[in-house]
Amino acid sequence: MRRRRVLGIGAALGLPRAAFAQKPMPRIAYMSGRSLATDAHLLVAFKEGLKTSGYVDGQNVTIDVRWGDGYYDRVPALLTELIAAKPDVIAAVGGNLVGIAAKKATATIPVVFSAGADPTQIGLVQNLSRPEANLTGITLWAGELDVKRLDLLRTLLPGARTVALLMNPANPRADEELQKMKDAARALDMELVVMNARSTSDIDRTFDALPPGGIDALAVVADAFLINRRARILELAAARKLPAIFPAREFVEDGGLVSYGTRWADMYRVVGSYTGRILKGAKPSDLPVQRPNAYELVINLKAARTLGLTVPPIMLGRADEVLE
Repeated sequence: MRRRRVLGIGAALGLPRAAFAQKPMPRIAYMSGRSLATDAHLLVAFKEGLKTSGYVDGQNVTIDVRWGDGYYDRVPALLTELIAAKPDVIAAVGGNLVGIAAKKATATIPVVFSAGADPTQIGLVQNLSRPEANLTGITLWAGELDVKRLDLLRTLLPGARTVALLMNPANPRADEELQKMKDAARALDMELVVMNARSTSDIDRTFDALPPGGIDALAVVADAFLINRRARILELAAARKLPAIFPAREFVEDGGLVSYGTRWADMYRVVGSYTGRILKGAKPSDLPVQRPNAYELVINLKAARTLGLTVPPIMLGRADEVLE
C-alpha cells in the first residue's frame, strides 16, 4: 500500500520554516531606584496593572528587572544593560532621577515613569495632558505633600517648634522644595533643622548631630534613597524618641508614628496599566500624565503610646486608617 505524504502549506509553497516561527514575546525593562527588599510588593502591583491589558510575566511578556538600591549613580549603567536587550517599553520607577536617566538613555523606546516631583519642572515632559516624545507616567506631587505633612505635625503636636527635616540634596530641585518647606514652617511658627543625607552614613551622622532634647519632631521627605533606608530611619527615630511623620504608609506599618501620602501600590498599577496599553499600540502622547486622586493619613497608636503621646481626636477623625 502506497502512503501519500501530505505537505503543509508552507512546504508546498516552498516557504522557509522561519516564516512560521512564533513571534517573540514583548519585553519590558523595569528599572527601580529602590530595592527588592523594600519594594517587592510594588513590583507585584505593577504586574497587576499590566494584567489589565492581558499581559502576564512569563506567559506572554518578559520583564527584565533591575534595582538601584537607593543609589542614583547606579541607574544609568543598569539602564544601559536593560536597553541592550531591546525592550519594547521601559518602566522607570522609584525616584525622580530614574525617569530622568531613562529620558537621557533613549529617545525612541517608550518610557512610563513614576515621579515625585512635577514632571514639567524636572524636565520629563512639557505637557501633562498630552506628553510629547516617548514619555508618560504618574506623579504624586511630592512637594505639596511635604508641606502638608508639616501642617499635620502641627495638629499632632501643637507645641512643636523645632522640626528636623530629613531630605536628600541629590534629588532634582531639592533647593526649591526646601524653600517651600521653610516658608510653610515659618507660617506655622516652626523652625526647621535640615538633615541632608545622600548615604547611609549620612543618615547616621545627621541623627548623631541633632542637639539632645532640642528637636520636637521629625519629618521625612519623599525620596527613593530615604525610602529605601526606612528601617534604619525608623530605628534611629525610635532611639531618640522622636515623633515623626513619613511619606508613605509602609513606614507606619513597620512601626512609625504617622504617614501622609498616596498609596504607592495604586501608582504602580497605573504604571503597569500604561505599560500594557503601550504594548497594545498606544502612544505615550495618547496617555496623559496622571496624579493620584486620593491621599491617606495613617496613624500607629502603638507607636504613639510608646512615645507617650495622645493623638488629638481631630486627627484620629481625619485618619483613613488607625493601626492598633
